[in-house]
Amino acid sequence: MKNIFFVFLLGFVIACEPEDATPTTPITDDFDEAKATLLREGVWMGSGSYNVSGVAKIYDDTGKKILLLNSFSSSNGPDLKVYLSTTADATSFVNLGKLKSTSGKQMYAIPDGTDVDQFKFVLIWCQQFSVLFGKSETM
Repeated sequence: MKNIFFVFLLGFVIACEPEDATPTTPITDDFDEAKATLLREGVWMGSGSYNVSGVAKIYDDTGKKILLLNSFSSSNGPDLKVYLSTTADATSFVNLGKLKSTSGKQMYAIPDGTDVDQFKFVLIWCQQFSVLFGKSETM
């Protein structure tokens, strides 16, 4: 009986390892803001017990739309994604991909044909548990 309990406990501990957690090493993506046109920007606000800070900026870089997270910092969690969203609760959104790191200067390509004027919010969203970590209302 002890062996079964030990195997169960070991399996539980391994399953709870932070393998899905977002990397925490600060990054600095190479993006020259002076060579692009700023379209919108907003300040990050955390949600609930999650802290998110910095600035979200949307640029036009010779026809390509780019989201830049600058002076960015976020609480960590599993399966964190970056969304452009029409609402703060991610009912209609474009998934820009995994959050690269919980801190640093990060850029994300916005898919061609996306009308950024339709998307008022940038979100850090835990896709696995449908939880908002933070939002930036861009204007």
